[in-house]
Amino acid sequence: MRVLITGANGMLGAELTDYCQQLGYTVIPTGRQPHLIQMDITEPRTVRAVFEEYRPEVVFHCAAMTNVDACEQHPQQAYRVNAFGAEVIASQCHRVGAICVAISTDYVFDGKAGRPYHEYDTPNPLSVYGRSKWLGEQAVQALCPRHYIVRVAWLYGRFRPSFPQFVLQQAQAGEKVKAIVDQIGSPTYTYDVAQRLLQLVQTDAFGVYHLTNRGPVSRYEFARTLLQWAGLPELLEPIPMSAWQTPAPRPAYSALISWRLEWAQLPPMPTWRDALRRFLKQMGYTAPHDENAHPAHSDGNDADDDLHTNSD
Repeated sequence: MRVLITGANGMLGAELTDYCQQLGYTVIPTGRQPHLIQMDITEPRTVRAVFEEYRPEVVFHCAAMTNVDACEQHPQQAYRVNAFGAEVIASQCHRVGAICVAISTDYVFDGKAGRPYHEYDTPNPLSVYGRSKWLGEQAVQALCPRHYIVRVAWLYGRFRPSFPQFVLQQAQAGEKVKAIVDQIGSPTYTYDVAQRLLQLVQTDAFGVYHLTNRGPVSRYEFARTLLQWAGLPELLEPIPMSAWQTPAPRPAYSALISWRLEWAQLPPMPTWRDALRRFLKQMGYTAPHDENAHPAHSDGNDADDDLHTNSD
């Protein structure tokens, strides 16, 4: 299978590149870094030329402008990359007959439901970032019938710096980290997303999917569990969202659940605790063997339910 990956240098893009290569697929990694096949998703002629040359069968569209505050401050660029860029990729996927897998975000929701969002909830973004990604979703739906729109959240992984690495580094340096206690979401390990994506594209069950590790949790509880399991001091300062002033508004409760994974006859995503344990082991820490071995003072709900860094 010929797999083209946009934003192959980003957190999820790098994970997908590695995972697809392990599976023996022909990988076409694109982006703007010198070691990648050069392709700017906002330049239609360039994208068309790359698609014409490599004729991908599946396209994982990971490239995006994901700095939420930068999107708020530079809306034209955000819409160009996240909305127009998705239009360009989707139209070329349709032209060459490729499956389009567009990566989206939990930030398409406003967080006011007070419960995890499923695939049939109606988006209502609060920020330019969320609105630009929602418009990108709609473009993919309109331009490429053979599509998967996959919403992820609070990504972390081994290939790029993310919230867990920052917390670990600060703790090792004896520095305290401010962690929000009332922002609830779905921290998600990129390896788990990559694994499920490759299963998903084999199903032909096209549509919208939520692929996040299960169980809503606050940033504070996630960071506290991370430090407990890593055996590091809990140098955390709990703060409310109201004390963290940023240019772009964030949803207070953006945890996701998936109904459609089960309907596509795929296994559920692992819990966030299971994912965090495996991530820590990969990073060289001695994490507990069983996710219940060291309970994490959690918010209590471990049922189904940003570090958005899918750069282009």
